[in-house]
Amino acid sequence: MSFTTVRRRKIHEDVALQIEEAIIQGIYAEGDQLPPERELMERFGVGRPAVREALLMLERSGVVQLSAGERARVVHPTIDGLVDQISASARHFLATKAGERSLQEARRVFESAIARQAAEVATEAEIARLAEALDANRQSLSSLSDFEVTDVAFHLAIAEIGGNQVFSAMHRAIVGWLALQRRISLKIPEALPSAFAHHEAIYEAIAAHEPERAWRAMNAHIRDVERWYEEGRESESHSR
Repeated sequence: MSFTTVRRRKIHEDVALQIEEAIIQGIYAEGDQLPPERELMERFGVGRPAVREALLMLERSGVVQLSAGERARVVHPTIDGLVDQISASARHFLATKAGERSLQEARRVFESAIARQAAEVATEAEIARLAEALDANRQSLSSLSDFEVTDVAFHLAIAEIGGNQVFSAMHRAIVGWLALQRRISLKIPEALPSAFAHHEAIYEAIAAHEPERAWRAMNAHIRDVERWYEEGRESESHSR
C-alpha cells in the first residue's frame, strides 16, 4: 500500500473547503447569500478572523462575492476570473530567465494547437472574420504601434474560432504576460513583413481546413517571434 503526504491545513482553509463543498452540492446556489459571519463562526466553532480569511479565499477563487455591509453571495466562476487569479504569479514567474523561456515554449505549443483546432472547426463566418483581421493587419504594416494592435487581434480571432471560452481567455492572458516580448520582437526590421507573411500562411491553412498545415505555420511563426525577441534584447543590451 502506498501513502501520500498529508498536508496540514490552516483553520480558514478547512472552513473555505467546507463552504465550497456545500456550494458544489447545491446547498447554496448561485445568487444565494451565505449565513452571517456570526452564524458561520458558531457552525464551525472558529473565530471571526478564520471566517473572514475563508471568505476572502473563496472570493479570490471566484466562488463568492464580498460587498461592504452585505453577506457573502455565491457567484458563478468565470474563466477570465480564474485566469486573473494567476496573472500576478505569472508575471513574477516571467521575471526569471527560465520562467520566460518556459512560458514562450508554452505559448508556441498552445497557439500551434489552437491554429490546428481552428482549421478543423472554422465556419465560413469565422473564416470571414479572420480574413477581416488579416486585412487590418495588412493595412497597419507602415505603423509599428498599429501593427502590434492588429497582430493581437488576428491571433485572438483564431483563438475565438469554435467559441471555446478557455482558449480565448488563455490567449488574452498570454498576450498580457508576453506584452514586452511582442514590443521588442516587432522592432526587428524584418519582423513586420515576415510576421504578416506568417499570418497569411496561417490564414490560408485555416481557410483551407488543413489542420497540420495550420499547426506548422503557427509553429514557424512563433519560433520566429522568439528569435526576434532574442535579437531585440541583444540589440538593446549593446546600445546601453
